[in-house]
Amino acid sequence: MARPGYMSIYADERTQGIFDKFCRIKGITKSTALTEIESARQMIAEASDVREVNDYVFMKLATAYDTEGNTLDGKETIGVYIKNCDNNGLGYTWFSTQSLHSGMQKKKVEFYNRIIKKGEIVKILFAVSGDENDIKYSARILEIVSSRDNIRCPGDKKAVPEEFGENETGKIWIKITDISEETKLSANMMVVGSTGSNLKQVISNSQFHFGYVNIPEE
Repeated sequence: MARPGYMSIYADERTQGIFDKFCRIKGITKSTALTEIESARQMIAEASDVREVNDYVFMKLATAYDTEGNTLDGKETIGVYIKNCDNNGLGYTWFSTQSLHSGMQKKKVEFYNRIIKKGEIVKILFAVSGDENDIKYSARILEIVSSRDNIRCPGDKKAVPEEFGENETGKIWIKITDISEETKLSANMMVVGSTGSNLKQVISNSQFHFGYVNIPEE
């Protein structure tokens, strides 16, 4: 039985030799190389996901930087968006990320925006890094805009936190409201929609940062 949190690759002798040489050249362990390979696999799967399913959008918050170069951890970053949402007079804020190299699939964006306009609730879950590696906050999504290139906020600039400034750019912009602590959902309950991988495991191994997750049917 495989050890929890570990990954194995079965390959012929030639492929194993190439892999060993790659690790030596890069100066990394096999474990690190396998983790990076799995991270790339997860990213490709999410970037290719066009399923028309109202999964939760998921984001793992890492270290962010304000316009002064100061670091913000996950909780501080969410705090910045909550403050902007509460104080900008609009009742929403624009969250940006560059987590997917080419942005979200166009069909995925169109699907989410279509069901939002029809009145369906679409939510984003935020996890924070650290010892827990778990879902801590959620918000309701009002609109999604995505581009293959970095773009500035597609809406009212007042909805961009001043800590990041109106020149903030991202490939994915998500208009959110009702940001609050999440007390009912946990990462261990969820799986990644495109691969079926347990969310808790992949975020604990730093293999998944943005994508679509759901609670599997029993």
